[in-house]
Amino acid sequence: MVKNEDLKQEQLKEKFMQFQTLQQYIEQVEEHLALLNKQYADLENSKEALQEFSKTEKGLILAPIINGIFVKAELKDNQNLLINVGADTVVEKTVSQAVELLKERQKETLEKAGETQKLLQEFQQQAAQIYQEVEALE
Repeated sequence: MVKNEDLKQEQLKEKFMQFQTLQQYIEQVEEHLALLNKQYADLENSKEALQEFSKTEKGLILAPIINGIFVKAELKDNQNLLINVGADTVVEKTVSQAVELLKERQKETLEKAGETQKLLQEFQQQAAQIYQEVEALE
């Protein structure tokens, strides 16, 4: 009888460790999902800012240098932008092309969020399964 009880305790410990590990994974995946949602919202804000920029009249503007610091500049063209595409390469795009680029990034972000959501559900199902197994052992 003692061996049976020891075996049961060992199984409970193992299930508890599995459950804790899954809980950590769930927290990490939830954090990643929150970051993807923030990224999507940031892209939406950027699209809106670009559309507003295209309506800005030519002339004197304040251009941000770093967060909270601006320089006076003259806006000569409100329809074309210079976009960093990586590897210190800059290309000229229209506002509508830039908005389309941001839409594509949003689409990619949504796809990643969907995959992440599926992973989260899998981990939650595994955790529920372990919980049921623990209940059966008790």
